[in-house]
Amino acid sequence: MIHPKVIYASVRPISLTASIIPVLFGTILALQWTNIHWTAFILTLLGALFLQCGTNLVNDYFDHVKGADIPGSLSPSGVIDRKEMTPRQVYVTGLIFFSLSIIVGLILTALTGPVVLFIGIPSLLVGYFYTATRYALAYNGLGEVASGSTLGILAVVGSFYTQTLSINNEIFLAAIPNALLVMAILHANNLRDFETDKQIGKTTVAGLIGRKASRVEFYILMIGTYVSLTALVLLNILPSWSLIAAITLPLAIKGLKIAVSTWEAKQLNQVLGLTALLHLSFGVLLCIGTLTGILL
Repeated sequence: MIHPKVIYASVRPISLTASIIPVLFGTILALQWTNIHWTAFILTLLGALFLQCGTNLVNDYFDHVKGADIPGSLSPSGVIDRKEMTPRQVYVTGLIFFSLSIIVGLILTALTGPVVLFIGIPSLLVGYFYTATRYALAYNGLGEVASGSTLGILAVVGSFYTQTLSINNEIFLAAIPNALLVMAILHANNLRDFETDKQIGKTTVAGLIGRKASRVEFYILMIGTYVSLTALVLLNILPSWSLIAAITLPLAIKGLKIAVSTWEAKQLNQVLGLTALLHLSFGVLLCIGTLTGILL
């Protein structure tokens, strides 16, 4: 039997804020129209967490099978690399988490309606086929768009829907800063793995457009986060208190300075860490600011 601590480590718990933040944000946005439905909130949060856990595990399995964790790679498969779980155990555990997310999704569907399926099913498919099969999204230049669409947009929209039973264009727009940061994390990962991805035949946006253009894209994603936040406040889609998230701009600038000054993988790994930290800190402050603005 696998020790619970090993399973906990296998789902990459530090990364799970990528699911928690958009669910919190979507729920907070819903407070403009309704009170929090706590059962729906808890189920939405669990469904998102189970889905990301399954995605992380299945991705680790297929990356291992495809040889993505070659010597020199800075993204080892974790428990597989440490021989704490076999590849099959990682895969099966991932399927179990996917199954749990499906169960939660069906319960949510019964509570709120079939719209949940139109959000949950694409997210599930993206999670599995992110690295699965020869047509894997992450291996064919679609990883950033796929992640930005699901963790960036659909997680916010879905969380809003399970509270209000409605969807509007403003919610899609409000999710843009989160989507850009999710894409920035994936792009930072691809910048770091530029050389190793080529060795295993993995096609990413960075590999397709080249190094110079990749740096430009990273600038657009990072700075675009703050530009879109400002625009959302000016358009009265978000309250002015949401601008408190702009306090994180120095962290973004620090990551950008490193990204444009080197192609050393170890230093770019710092950029990946900074971008993930930026997503967390920006997201927390955005939630706090937006909640404050709604309640005042």
